Amino acid sequence: MKILLSLACCLLAALLAGCAPASSASASTSLPDSGSPASVSQPAGEAANASESTEWTDEAVAELFLSQEENERRTVLDCAAVPDGGEELVGVVLYAEPEHTDVRLAFLSADGTFQPLGIEATPANPSGLTYLGNGEGRFRLDILDENGQPSGQVITFRRDGVETYFAVEPEE
Repeated sequence: MKILLSLACCLLAALLAGCAPASSASASTSLPDSGSPASVSQPAGEAANASESTEWTDEAVAELFLSQEENERRTVLDCAAVPDGGEELVGVVLYAEPEHTDVRLAFLSADGTFQPLGIEATPANPSGLTYLGNGEGRFRLDILDENGQPSGQVITFRRDGVETYFAVEPEE
């Protein structure tokens, strides 16, 4: 519980520090019925219908992410494709920024836009980043706890109209 509270506080601090893109869209602070903090704004454009006709692989997701000019300086640590297009996503990318100590997740749409989620944590190696399926934006990620041991976390991404919700919970 202490780890979850620390992770949630760090996550909220990272988001408040400006890791979310500038937008006039409103954001919420938790997933409905979850009580877990997180918020970012909706991307400017909706995901293109290209995800329906493209077979997304981990490699294709990483290539799409890195093809965006603003992502050239970022380091991709891991990625996971979303083959069923859950939450209109094509994949999620675990990446690092040269000027930050935290890692970030990019929930990527087919047009290259993404919702970032900053996590004040060190990913385990391998990260275990996995799409959990069923048409939901649920991913599993291993991070290192304060003792340096891998700890599984489940990260949920959900859109409701113009609002985007994230939840980070320990794996059961």
